Amino acid sequence: MSRQRLPAVRDQALRQRSLVALVLSAALLAGCATTSNSTFVTSRQEVPPRQDVKLAAYNVALGAAVGGLGALINGDEDPPLRRFARGAGWGAVGGTVAYVGKWQAGEVAEREQLAYALPARLVHAAGVSVTENAAHDRPPLDRMAVHRGPVRVDVRPRSGAVQARVLPVATLALALLLADDSADFDLGRSLAFGSPLFMADSIEPPLFGEDGRFAGYAFLGSVIIRRQAEGFNYGVTAHELVHVMQLDEMARAEASFRAPLDAPLRAFGAYRGASLWADLDSPALSSLAYFGIEGGVFESECYYDNWLEREAEAFGERRPVPTCR
Repeated sequence: MSRQRLPAVRDQALRQRSLVALVLSAALLAGCATTSNSTFVTSRQEVPPRQDVKLAAYNVALGAAVGGLGALINGDEDPPLRRFARGAGWGAVGGTVAYVGKWQAGEVAEREQLAYALPARLVHAAGVSVTENAAHDRPPLDRMAVHRGPVRVDVRPRSGAVQARVLPVATLALALLLADDSADFDLGRSLAFGSPLFMADSIEPPLFGEDGRFAGYAFLGSVIIRRQAEGFNYGVTAHELVHVMQLDEMARAEASFRAPLDAPLRAFGAYRGASLWADLDSPALSSLAYFGIEGGVFESECYYDNWLEREAEAFGERRPVPTCR
């Protein structure tokens, strides 16, 4: 690098750091999903102190980790430390925007309107896209992507190019639910929700056994909500909306980490052709994260020891979530 370019590089780095700090500060002040006070619930439960701060810190740290590690794996032009720092910085920005999207999911329950679901999904998708770009060592706005049910849509802001690809796992899950006579596909609510939404009189979540207790669950991008006499359950729907967001960010993180495998596979024409129409939305990382930190069984006092369940409940219902830890 020439001496003449150093001041410009320093200015650019300073602007990027200032932008990161501004976005982080604004998002953390924008609103909180729970209360920060420690509240006693039962003899075994207690709302952890500073729960809001932990929710925000988790999302920022997740974005930074995915962006930084991904940039190390996928970048090759700059020194490793510089790639990691740049990826982590923009990943943190993306994680902060994703946090705002999750917080907005609570509007569904608070206002009892599904119309707030899709805007929350789009904000979250924008944040995850910034992190994804950082993990691929690309400019932060190089491409913006959103997962809508069985389809991923990529937009290149600079050129305006749009590409739609099938998400195979989400498509398979949707097909299984459509074939299930006990679940009814609700087209109107699905359009507002941003993902396939089904209604059912009773539900049996996979891997959880027979259900008489579950009010809803997310299944690989689709959501099933149990009918109730009192009317549509907006609280459970907002909770499951956050689970869909969690699956989205985990699937994209996993794709970033396995990206180096893509180059040798592109030597095969069949793979190149398939990649034009499909984008693998593997649930492996999401499943590992969920079941690796599983808390108590459903309806037990310690159910929300599972961080992903705690996050979904805190954002979806906007309430303090008690745990046994």
